[in-house]
Amino acid sequence: EADIKTGGYGVTDVAYRNADEVWAVGGSNTMYVSFDGGNKFSFDKSANQIPGNLYNVKFFKEYGNMGWALGSNGLLLRYKGQA
Repeated sequence: EADIKTGGYGVTDVAYRNADEVWAVGGSNTMYVSFDGGNKFSFDKSANQIPGNLYNVKFFKEYGNMGWALGSNGLLLRYKGQA
């Protein structure tokens, strides 16, 4: 069971970037990240000022674990990882 405080917004999708880093997305463009394999999540404010919802999150090993989050009205967010 994961410890994730959503503030009432539903989680719509979860994806592992690697064995330790896990991302969850949901209503009102909320994003949460875990660095301990999904045991405890923290709020990520990257999309906080964008109206809408996030529905899917995916990471692609063949592209260096680059990730994408798909949201309402065609919103597409890209995650490249740490620089």
